[in-house]
Amino acid sequence: MAAPYGGIPFLLESISSSPHPDEVARAIVEGPGASVGAACASVLWAGSDKLVFLGSHGYLPTELEGLLTIDLDGDYPLAQAYWEGEPIIVPSSEVEVRYADPRRPNSRWQQLKKRFPNGDHVNAPIHSDGRIVGAFTLNCPQSRPWSSLDIAALDAVSHTLGIWMTHPDSGLPPQTDRASVTAGDLSPRQRRILEMVLRERTNAGIAHALGISLSTVKQEVARTMVILQVPDRHAAAARAADLGLLQTDTP
Repeated sequence: MAAPYGGIPFLLESISSSPHPDEVARAIVEGPGASVGAACASVLWAGSDKLVFLGSHGYLPTELEGLLTIDLDGDYPLAQAYWEGEPIIVPSSEVEVRYADPRRPNSRWQQLKKRFPNGDHVNAPIHSDGRIVGAFTLNCPQSRPWSSLDIAALDAVSHTLGIWMTHPDSGLPPQTDRASVTAGDLSPRQRRILEMVLRERTNAGIAHALGISLSTVKQEVARTMVILQVPDRHAAAARAADLGLLQTDTP
């Protein structure tokens, strides 16, 4: 992997000296993003049910249309990265096919496809202290094999942005106190899944017992981890039990 221009120190310096989200996005492109040839980046903060656009660098104004908020229940790469807690890398051509709106021939996806016909659309969560607090995107003009070092670089950006987003001086709303989570924040199916996790059932076993797909179980578990602000499935089950949200005597 080519050495990034400035790398993470450059991003940290930009965050501390000019914390405007547009400048932070520029630092991602010119710092860590340089190692993968990123042309543009955007940063979004996680609200209650949406990813909220904060700033960007490198995009044309028309390409930002539709990015002001991303519905977390939508089937978009950014939402997937948020729930799964790991990078989602999609070829630009596939993104254009999946998300282009035929009623809008000049949609954001189609415009990006024209600029980066052979590139990658990279989406990654932003982590902070075991929680996912946002997401960021990179658009790379050229598709490439993504190595473990590339993923590690994205992870470093993720945690760096997490420190910035949760800092008291960031100007962003504070994250919800996990002690305020109630039974209404978890769906009945999510509570049932956590009850089974608490009894050491595997995801595959839960899927079989409930008659749902394995991917659905994984997605539901990931969502409970975000809601409860914990790093793994066992911690989610334990936290929900501590809060009295589960029927721990259910067979």
